[in-house]
Amino acid sequence: MNKIRIIISCLLLPFIIFIAFTFWKIKSKEVFKQKTVLAYEIRKVLGYLMLDLREAREGSFIGLPVDGQWHERIAFKSSQLGDLEYIIQNRHLFRVSNGQQKLIADNIGDLRIRRQRSAPDIVEVQIEARNSVSLESNLRIRIRD
Repeated sequence: MNKIRIIISCLLLPFIIFIAFTFWKIKSKEVFKQKTVLAYEIRKVLGYLMLDLREAREGSFIGLPVDGQWHERIAFKSSQLGDLEYIIQNRHLFRVSNGQQKLIADNIGDLRIRRQRSAPDIVEVQIEARNSVSLESNLRIRIRD
């Protein structure tokens, strides 16, 4: 009777390990697919934000003091487009220009900006995309006078 239990255990253990490994591989593939989608959403945000920040000047930011603290509001005056603001509503990022909202990206959880006292001409931006996984991107850009 003990020999049968040992034989069954020896046959059952590799099968359980194989099933566990298969589930782990499937989960890893799913996480990779989700992060790929989030990376695409962050890329869309960066495409708009970098072009808009190129138009910003040091004194054009609205509500962004040079204090080194992270702020969730990104608003500034553009020479060509007027007042620009980026807002998040229900994990959708919108760009507001002249009262018009334009959807930029989905699954955006946070958008933060700051300026350091030591370098007020450098703007740091953090973008976090979230679904069941999260992905973060950081951007530093020098603003012209």
